[in-house]
Amino acid sequence: MQAIILAAGKGNRLRPYTDTIPKCMVKIKGKPLMFNALDRLAATGKIDEVIIICGYMADVIKEGVGSSYKGMDIVYIVNDQYETTNNVYSLYMVGHRIKTDCLLLECDLFYQQDIIDSIIDGEADCSILVSAFNSKTMNGTLITAENGNARELIIKAHQDENRDYSCAYKTVNIYKFKETFFNRKLMPALETYVKTGNLQSYYELVIGSLIYYRNDNIQIVIVDESRWYEIDDLEDYEIANQSDL
Repeated sequence: MQAIILAAGKGNRLRPYTDTIPKCMVKIKGKPLMFNALDRLAATGKIDEVIIICGYMADVIKEGVGSSYKGMDIVYIVNDQYETTNNVYSLYMVGHRIKTDCLLLECDLFYQQDIIDSIIDGEADCSILVSAFNSKTMNGTLITAENGNARELIIKAHQDENRDYSCAYKTVNIYKFKETFFNRKLMPALETYVKTGNLQSYYELVIGSLIYYRNDNIQIVIVDESRWYEIDDLEDYEIANQSDL
């Protein structure tokens, strides 16, 4: 199995830490986010190759991680346009390199092993890791679901403050794709979006469009919010470092 880690952005909201290191090398509980992710992937015993999409301070990531890690081959793709594009373009750059079922992870996550273990055997064409939405501790992309099937994906910019999201789920930003889904559905949709849309946008919008048309087996996998943190800014950084995780 392959895994993709998106790690191209500058992480401006984590300055001053990201003035000297890329976001994925920021330490939580004494461990860089990237190495926490790689350790969790390696511990599954199922990942043969990790594709890291880097951009900002790419050389620091390459030198720190190397060409292999705990039995996994490491492949780098450099998004030289990281300052003018967003993650939709970074994921598009993976192109046709996916030959197996794969995981997609964002680099700003810190989590325990059971988070990866809960999704790696997902049988849906697309499995989306989520937690029940907590408006006091969460913001970002939300998903609604029915009987485990994803029904709507709503990025933060499209959320209506008057809508009731009490039954919604927050995406963890970890996905599992069947190889056929990635290459026959997701990648063609990404290619169309990149050619016609805003390169500063988000891959979630592409997945959301596939959910909207309901012609795929796209399901959620629910995990407890206490098992993971998304490190977007300095407040997140402090909360994660002071947590019991």
